[in-house]
Amino acid sequence: MERMAQAVGYVRVSTSEQAQSGLSLDAQRRKIEAQATLSDLQLVDVLEDAGESACTLKRPAMTELLARVDGGQVDVVIIGKLDRLTRSVKDLSTLLERLAKAKRADGSKGVDLISTAESLDTSTATGRLVVNIMASVSQWEREVIAERTSAALQELKAQGRTTGRPEYGYRADADGRLVEDENEQAVIRRVAELRDEGASWQAVADSLTKEGVRTRKGSAYSRQGVHYLARKAGLT
Repeated sequence: MERMAQAVGYVRVSTSEQAQSGLSLDAQRRKIEAQATLSDLQLVDVLEDAGESACTLKRPAMTELLARVDGGQVDVVIIGKLDRLTRSVKDLSTLLERLAKAKRADGSKGVDLISTAESLDTSTATGRLVVNIMASVSQWEREVIAERTSAALQELKAQGRTTGRPEYGYRADADGRLVEDENEQAVIRRVAELRDEGASWQAVADSLTKEGVRTRKGSAYSRQGVHYLARKAGLT
C-alpha cells in the first residue's frame, strides 16, 4: 500500500477572547481537516497558537512546527490562511525558504505549504509563483511608500521648511533618509491583525495596553489614538 503524505496543520488566533471561545480556532481546524481529505493527506496533528500575535515567529506552536519540519517529520503544512502564519513579508520569505530546504518525512526534499483561503499549494509551480509574487508585491508597495515619503521630506528640506518627525512607522537614519522603524511597523501590523479579526477600536487599544505597547510619548493607547494611527498608516 502506498504511503500517504504526512501533513501537520497550524492554527492561530491573536486575542485571548478568541482563544477562550475557540470558535475561530475550530473554524480553522475544520478547513484544514477538509483540505487534508481533499488532498489525500494523512493529517497527523494540528498545532495551535492561542492568543499569539503574528508579528513574531516566536510562538510555542510555531516553534514546535518548525522543529518538526527541521526534524524531517512533515511532508505538508496546511493552514487556513496565510496571515495565520505571519503578516511579515520578511518572515514569510524566511518560512518559505526553510520549508523548501527541509527534508520531508518521506525522505525527499521540500516541505509543501497549502493555504485553504488563498487556494495556494506550493507543491505546484503555480502555487510557488503566486506566493512569491504576493511577497514581492507587498515588499514593493512598502518600498514605494517609503521612497515617496522620503522624496517629499527631502523636497521640504530643500525649500528650507521644517519636516518634523517622520510619520509613525518610519524614522530618519544617520544620513537623513527615511527608513522603516521595525518596532513601530510591528505595532501597525498588530493593529491591522486585530481589526481583521473583528476587534473594535477600544478592544485594539486595550490589547495594546495589555501587551505593554505605548505611544511615542510613552502613554497607553486610547481608542482615538489607535484610530488616528490606523488612519495615518492607511489601514482605514
